[in-house]
Amino acid sequence: MDPCFETATGLGRAIRNGRLSSAEATEAHLQRIARINGPLNALVVVDRAGAMKAARAADRALGRSGAGKEAKLGPLHGVPITIKEAFDVAGLRTTSSHPPLKDNVARADASLVARLRAAGAVILGKTNVPELCMDFQTESPLFGTTKNAWDARRTAGGSTGGGGVAVAARLSPLEFGSDIGGSVRNPAHYNGIFSLKPSEWRVPGRGHVPDLPGRTRTVRYMGVFGPLARSVADLETALRIIAGPDGNEAEAAPVPLGRTPIFKPGDLCIAVLDSNPLVRVSADTAAVVQATARLLGKAGAKVRRAEPAAFDWQQSWDDWSDLLQYEVRALQPLAERERFYAMGGAIDPSARSVARAARLDMAQFFAVLDRRDRVIRQCEALLDDYDAWLMPVMPDAAFIRQKSSEPLYIDGVAYPYFFAGTSYNYLANLTGQPSIVLPCGFSRDGLPIGLQLMGRRWSEAKLLGVAKVLERLLPPCPVPPSYKD
Repeated sequence: MDPCFETATGLGRAIRNGRLSSAEATEAHLQRIARINGPLNALVVVDRAGAMKAARAADRALGRSGAGKEAKLGPLHGVPITIKEAFDVAGLRTTSSHPPLKDNVARADASLVARLRAAGAVILGKTNVPELCMDFQTESPLFGTTKNAWDARRTAGGSTGGGGVAVAARLSPLEFGSDIGGSVRNPAHYNGIFSLKPSEWRVPGRGHVPDLPGRTRTVRYMGVFGPLARSVADLETALRIIAGPDGNEAEAAPVPLGRTPIFKPGDLCIAVLDSNPLVRVSADTAAVVQATARLLGKAGAKVRRAEPAAFDWQQSWDDWSDLLQYEVRALQPLAERERFYAMGGAIDPSARSVARAARLDMAQFFAVLDRRDRVIRQCEALLDDYDAWLMPVMPDAAFIRQKSSEPLYIDGVAYPYFFAGTSYNYLANLTGQPSIVLPCGFSRDGLPIGLQLMGRRWSEAKLLGVAKVLERLLPPCPVPPSYKD
């Protein structure tokens, strides 16, 4: 077996059963990283010494417990993984690609990282991000550009762009990222892999930048943390490791995950959104949505086009953007915020949102939260009647890298960059609902196109069960042509 082409759960089984050592699996990944990471620039920190030390310790622990005695071992025992650069990993730099943090070395692991280590994971290194995780391209002022594994001219996605490429190019079987506007979902879509955005507050965020180290915590809404992988089983294993309060964040509720149900296609009723009125998806994307809906229907699922009643897409996007901007601007001095006031009349909805939030008007802030509550009720009500809601992840397949100041073109139609790039992912962040991305098809140019399944808040177990049904109907997770060996 080639360890680099196994899933994380597959590697875990092989290591626990004694068919493969952690040192062998880790060395294979490190060699592949050394061979092909350079042009991709997916990993920006490689901890060879630390990874091999951890792998050898995992093998010694397995020898003491005896092969096959799985109850004594963590679910990722000896499995090599990667971590988004924005998370603290003790002894390694955490910069979030922010130049003022270029020399910041983490003294302790982020909560998520500590849980992964406790589960037996071996950390290969850290993956590239855009500055402060605020883009859906991965262009880092500290580490350079990450290239898409399918076409080096195109975006890798972001902000977990390095991680998405690492998993797609078989440099890592499992990555952990963050998502406040699609940052674990669009890299999965652009790179032909799977990802999970959990419910809001399901996974603790201590040790993630932003917020900046030593500063007041302002990112209290919508930001979540989750895995990117090459199977739904890997997403499930990962979530069960990282979920649950850590005692640091009052918002995190001790809601149990519960068991993942086993569904047949005929058990399911799926709502489908082909496109929304904010940004019309490309013909390629629409074709993949329609083909996937037909696939589910042919297998026996009930599939219906649906969206929440009386839903205001533009207002809900504005509310997501305003809430995000309130969190971003909260600690900025008045003189710095005043520079944005004049943007209130801009054509770009993103610019108008910056202008509104820059005033830090508390009455408006609470009005946004009130409207957010209404959107949550609307989307939860839709899922009273459906097991999941299937929709696009992004309006199109990966685009050729460009400046964020330039419009994004979808089938020849120009849209404001940030608005277009968040026009589908924003909703699950606004509602706090979980979302799973699966690779569902390809564009005419041979680029992967993923779709997302949204579920009710705190219902990840059910959503994983639904995703497993769709996964069984689809071809295996694709390998980018240039990285098949």
